[in-house]
Amino acid sequence: MRRLFGFAAAWIWLSLSGCQSLAGEEKIGIPARVVNADKSIRIIWATFNGQGVSGGGGDECCMSIPEKWKPGMTAEITWKKDPRPKKNLDGSSPPQWKNGEPTREWDEWVRIHQSNYKTMSKTINVPKYGDTCGVTLVFLPCDDVRVILDCDQKREAFRNLPGGEMFDTELIRRLGGKQACQ
Repeated sequence: MRRLFGFAAAWIWLSLSGCQSLAGEEKIGIPARVVNADKSIRIIWATFNGQGVSGGGGDECCMSIPEKWKPGMTAEITWKKDPRPKKNLDGSSPPQWKNGEPTREWDEWVRIHQSNYKTMSKTINVPKYGDTCGVTLVFLPCDDVRVILDCDQKREAFRNLPGGEMFDTELIRRLGGKQACQ
């Protein structure tokens, strides 16, 4: 029972620590989100200075950033990507399950598929922020990533985006990314 209580207390502390100020430099806890504008890949997870978020989209809590932006701030962005969603490098699709259960062939296909995931990393200059609406990590073609922290910048990037196929194309254009890699 004591071990269970200790585990629960540690889990609660770790869960909340990302949203609270830390000693020293004043920090704020903010939500984080991944936006993938490169539909040729899938983002599995991403980190901003070691603080992680899943690649599934939607806001997640929390990342901690300095309360005030300062010139020269940098961040290390790391992400794991699936370079070929739904296909293995040999072009094969996943085998069917049988009777609602995965087969050995399916398990082997998944093992091979996941072995082709790639971990990428990039150091970026943290864009100036005042009023922040969270960390938005936008993944663009050619292993490019943009970070949006400021509410006005987020509104400018996402306001009135068209739906469907044009959403990614227009978002890439607005953020100055390449539409295709060479």
